[in-house]
Amino acid sequence: MSDQVSIRRGDPTDRLAVVRLFDAAMLDTEFDRLSRQLTGTDGAVLIATRGETPVGAIALDYSPASDEKRVAVDDDTDPVGITAIAVQRRRRDRGIGRTLIEAAANHVTPRPLTARFDKEVQPFYDACGFEIGSRDDRYWGIRWPEPTASTETT
Repeated sequence: MSDQVSIRRGDPTDRLAVVRLFDAAMLDTEFDRLSRQLTGTDGAVLIATRGETPVGAIALDYSPASDEKRVAVDDDTDPVGITAIAVQRRRRDRGIGRTLIEAAANHVTPRPLTARFDKEVQPFYDACGFEIGSRDDRYWGIRWPEPTASTETT
């Protein structure tokens, strides 16, 4: 059976499904921040679905860059932070996480994506095109937007 998924933007009616995905991955979800992300007030949640069933989610924070996020950004474009990403355990290693990262990158272009994560998931972020460095006891990565092809001719 195929693990073909669709990506859609989440809304407040998706709260329970998103919380279940993040809880199953043992991720902390701040109630107020997740509410802002689901309503689009200060972020977004993108959901991977198989049929109608949510099988993964990524939460994005649009708030202005903190000093932590600003370190890697050289211009006036604030990055968008990934606050959580999770895929159902039985659906992992099938490209769903990478699909969520790609969808998030496309969603926030031209802004870069950032993430803080533990060493165990560094290979995932590396494979998704993040530039990675260590910070304190965790890792931090940034994924720059793909350059747009020029349509000018000479």
